[in-house]
Amino acid sequence: MSVAVEQEQERIATPEPKEHFVQADGLRWHVVEEGDGPTVLLVHGTAASVHSWRKVIPHLSARFHVVALDLPGHGQTTSRGSSDLTLPRMASGVAAVMKALGLSPKIVAGHSAGAAILAEAASRKLIAPTTLVSFNGAFFPFGGLAGSLFSPIAKFVAFNPFVPRLLSGVARQSTVERLLRDTGSEPDPEDIEHYFRLFKDPDHVAAALGMMAAWDLSTMEQALARIEASCIFVAGDNDKAVPPASADRAASRCRHAVTLHYRGYGHLLHEENPRLAAGIIMGLET
Repeated sequence: MSVAVEQEQERIATPEPKEHFVQADGLRWHVVEEGDGPTVLLVHGTAASVHSWRKVIPHLSARFHVVALDLPGHGQTTSRGSSDLTLPRMASGVAAVMKALGLSPKIVAGHSAGAAILAEAASRKLIAPTTLVSFNGAFFPFGGLAGSLFSPIAKFVAFNPFVPRLLSGVARQSTVERLLRDTGSEPDPEDIEHYFRLFKDPDHVAAALGMMAAWDLSTMEQALARIEASCIFVAGDNDKAVPPASADRAASRCRHAVTLHYRGYGHLLHEENPRLAAGIIMGLET
C-alpha cells in the first residue's frame, strides 16, 4: 500500500536531553533517554548522531520512554576501528546496549543506515520489536557504475589516516549546508550547525567514512524477508540520497509491510518535520 500526503512543517522548542553513557559490546555508548511508557528505540544514520532525533524526541516522550544512541565512532560513542563499523557488528552492538539497559523495545525506528541496522538486528532476532519504522531506509547497494566505484574509493579514503583530519580541518558551514541540501532536504540553521560540529570532529568523520567502506548490503533482501515484525517504510519523495522507490522494494520483501510516501520532503524528512515523524511512530501504540 502506498500513501502520498502533504504535511506542514512545524518547529518546536527542544529541551536539553538527559544523557548518559553505557558500556556494551566493548564500547562506551552515548545514550539519550526521555519520558515514560512503552520504549521506543531511535537509531540515526551515517554521519549523524542522536542530534538527528532531537526535535522528534519531545513529541514522543510525552507518551513513550524514548531511547536514542550514537552509533560506534559517531558523536560521543567510542570505536576501536573498522571492525566496529560493519552492519552485523553495529546490529549486535545496538542489541547489546538494549540488553545492558534491561530494555526490549517493541517499536524501533531508524533513519537511512539506522533502519538497515535495525532490520539486520531484527532479522537475526537480536531484538524483538513488534513494529519497525524506516525513514528513508538505506537497504540496498548502489547499482551500476556508482556501485562498482563507490566501495573502492570509500575504502581508500576511510583507511587513509590523514583524510579524516584533512576533511574536518577544511570543513566549512557553507559546504555542510550544501551537502545537506543535496539530499533533497531543507535544513534550518540549527540543523546545519549541529552537522557542522560533527564534521569538524576528525574521529566522527573517520567513523562515517569507515562505515560506508565496511558495509555490505548484498544480503539485506534476505534479511528483510526474515523479519517477523510489521514494517512501515517512510519515504520522502524528494530524497536525493536514497531513491524513494527503495521503500517499495523493501516492503515487497517483508511479510507484513506498508509504504508511506510524503511529497516535498528529502532524505532528512524526520528533521524537516519532526511532528510528522513522531506522529507515524505514535500511531503504532497499542
